[in-house]
Amino acid sequence: MPEENPLINLKDIHLPPAVAIWPPAPGWWIVAVVLLLIFVFCGMWISRRFERRKPKTEALRLLKNLQNQQNNTEESLEILRDLSQLLRRVALTFCADENVASLHGSEWLEFLDRTGKTTEFTQGAGHVFGKELYQQNPEIEIDVLFPMVKKWIMDCSQQH
Repeated sequence: MPEENPLINLKDIHLPPAVAIWPPAPGWWIVAVVLLLIFVFCGMWISRRFERRKPKTEALRLLKNLQNQQNNTEESLEILRDLSQLLRRVALTFCADENVASLHGSEWLEFLDRTGKTTEFTQGAGHVFGKELYQQNPEIEIDVLFPMVKKWIMDCSQQH
């Protein structure tokens, strides 16, 4: 008797269906959630950073406007008073924990020196921000004051 081929009775191999794209495997869900959380936290961090820098940016913009205004006018006493007001506003914004609003005269100048890590306000050209600010014709070196105020704003805003 002839031998029959035993492989004749075998059936073809049935391949499993193709892997579907949706729904993704649990690992991909975890990766998606982690990436989403990273994006949310990065967005919150960037937003807070811009919010913290906004007062400093605005103060520097106002200082630049005052400097441009000083270049176009001879009213240096008015510019000096505007600079003093800008210093007060920045101090109230960044140093709210101290009694900044009530400081005046030499106490105000000492505060500016302490927070700006300088002696330019009590011993230098910045002394005009004390009592001399309210005199009729104080001796003003207005061009020296702008870099000093800018440096003070930068230093004060970095401390707080």
